Amino acid sequence: MIPYFELREIPIGGGRSLAAFGTLVALGIFVGAWFAERRARRMGISEREIPGAILSAVVPGLVLAHLVALLQGGTIGDWSPRALLEFWNGMSSFGGFAGALLGLTVYYGRTRRSWLPTVDILAQALVIGWVFGRLGCALVHDHIGRPSEFPLAVRFPDGPRHDLGLYEFLYTVVVLVPAVVVLNRRPRPPGTSVAVLALLYAPVRFGLDFLRQTDLPGADARHLGLTVAQYGCILLAAIGIGLLLRTRRRAP
Repeated sequence: MIPYFELREIPIGGGRSLAAFGTLVALGIFVGAWFAERRARRMGISEREIPGAILSAVVPGLVLAHLVALLQGGTIGDWSPRALLEFWNGMSSFGGFAGALLGLTVYYGRTRRSWLPTVDILAQALVIGWVFGRLGCALVHDHIGRPSEFPLAVRFPDGPRHDLGLYEFLYTVVVLVPAVVVLNRRPRPPGTSVAVLALLYAPVRFGLDFLRQTDLPGADARHLGLTVAQYGCILLAAIGIGLLLRTRRRAP
């Protein structure tokens, strides 16, 4: 099993520190944006388009990710102004996906251009940034699972448990990042990257959510036996299948 280790604050001197999770999320956004701009240049997409698309995805994505996380953890009446502003203290991945999709829909709704080539790039950039975000989850242990003797379980002070943030970090590094490399080896029909990455992620995340803890405070609510994220996985898989069928029909 994996020894317990936690890093919530990064000392920066003078008695000050940075939140480890928030710092890694910010680093992930920066690296993902750098990747997206570099990839866009190779694909001949206008350099002016990518920053606007990134901003349109990231801002509503962060806002909705935080709001959904707060909603899952309590009621609206429990929210304080400070809690609303502390984005580093709770983020929902599927809230982020929904916010990004909403922002991109508004951004591209003003034009008649196809947004699939750019969204393919952003999906790949998300995977690159996901490495840093899920590393932050693993360091602060904000996705604790059920008690387990699994070899990759973490020896928490109260006993070994699954750590879903750690599992997603490992899956991203071992599977999703190599998938991005393979997808970029040759030109693909627009929408292929979104479809492939969605279908690689959704079933795994759906299964992992069954390992979430139910015996500690802050457990995710279940609706008909499933978490909100699992319903998001079903929708994400449907989007992936739809895009995959679309690209197969339009492929030469």
